[in-house]
Amino acid sequence: MQVIPNAKGSARSGPRSRAFVLLWGTLGVAAVACVYDPDDACGPNQEMYGDGVRCVCVAGAALTPAGCVLCGANEVAGATACECVPGYSRPASGGPCEAIPMSGQGAVCDDATPCLDPVASHCQPDATGSGYCTTTDCTATPCSGDYACDESVSPSVCLRPPLGQSRSCTSDADCAGTEATFCDTVKSNSCLVRGCAVGGTDCFIGWACCDLTSLGLAETICVPEGACPT
Repeated sequence: MQVIPNAKGSARSGPRSRAFVLLWGTLGVAAVACVYDPDDACGPNQEMYGDGVRCVCVAGAALTPAGCVLCGANEVAGATACECVPGYSRPASGGPCEAIPMSGQGAVCDDATPCLDPVASHCQPDATGSGYCTTTDCTATPCSGDYACDESVSPSVCLRPPLGQSRSCTSDADCAGTEATFCDTVKSNSCLVRGCAVGGTDCFIGWACCDLTSLGLAETICVPEGACPT
């Protein structure tokens, strides 16, 4: 459930929550204000929270810059959009989530199981100790789905986002076993990568490491580039 703050209340209380309210309030990530109408207090795909002063996205909807959007088949609400459930990915940007193939982009590979697809023929190592099939030379040919081009290596390669990043969550337990183990329970209700090095390169392409110590949290997390207030 994603809370849409208004002037009458904040999402939660306590040191961690106050710090995150400050963080996300500063970021302005997908903030959607409620315009009060006694007959229709909330917008499309929203409902009134139990306290009667806040609107939230209905179950199965994601809080996006355009408002609450209902997720489709094989999707769950992520940080700023609907994301594919585990085992599914988007072969095309903006397209439906489809099952990860046994071959082609996203297929599991290792020394004993090579990538047989003529296009996604490169086995990229990942945090699991094996790898996934993907494409190279993406400087000239854009990556498909939610993959992003790493041009710092030669040849350039399409990288998969960290496993679990933007997965819907209500606590850190929902993010366990993934590469994104920190659950933002205040704003996005999504899993984020924690423990990054500020100024380093361990966040995904388009994301940067944010130090939250000045906000009262002994954490570093990956956020979209330019979004860290500190």
